[in-house]
Amino acid sequence: MILTLGGISGGHFNPAISIYFFAKKTLSFGTLLSYIAAQLTGAFFGMAAGLALWEKTIQPFNTGNQVSASIFAGEVVATAGLIFVIGTLINNKQAHLVWIAVTSWFFVASSFTVTSAFANPAVSFGWMFNGISTGSTSTIIIAQLVGLVVAILILMVTGASTAKKSAPAKKAAPSFVPAPIVSAPAAAASKTVAKPAAKKPAAKKPVAKKAPAKATTAKKPAAKKAPAKKAPAKK
Repeated sequence: MILTLGGISGGHFNPAISIYFFAKKTLSFGTLLSYIAAQLTGAFFGMAAGLALWEKTIQPFNTGNQVSASIFAGEVVATAGLIFVIGTLINNKQAHLVWIAVTSWFFVASSFTVTSAFANPAVSFGWMFNGISTGSTSTIIIAQLVGLVVAILILMVTGASTAKKSAPAKKAAPSFVPAPIVSAPAAAASKTVAKPAAKKPAAKKPVAKKAPAKATTAKKPAAKKAPAKKAPAKK
């Protein structure tokens, strides 16, 4: 049921869980009331359907109280453990494991509690229509709410200590997402920051050397030819 309806309403099915998320300011007060009303209604019709399958009818209320100290303590522990498991997985962003953790916890808690671990005020309310006295039901619900408060306090303490330990190691915003497992060579390669390739200076084109200008030699003025001597006339 958690997997089926978890994407619609979160799959709470439990007023204690809804109150926990209201305390985390995940649910508004109006949404909380609507969830609790739906959970109690479902508990009533679920018990009526179960009694019909066994050919029984809804039992009249009685006002006795048969809750012992062991029953009270068992419901406190069962509810506190349930909320702590869910809260820890949600804080660690491992919500996909909630259904496995919840199933495992109920299997364990049912082995040491007299009530087989109701850990759910709606379930206690439903059993009131099967002969459990109103006094016993109210006492069990009080025990479950006490377990809820205990779990919230433990989550506050463990969450604060975890944040303090992780703060010096990380300068970035704290994240509860587990780091991916990578091989040593890949981790070393990821830490190596590639230096930008140095730009090679553009090759300078050799400047063509201009041939030295030839010195112009001043032309000497042409030498004047001496006038030819006239040969003396022969006598």
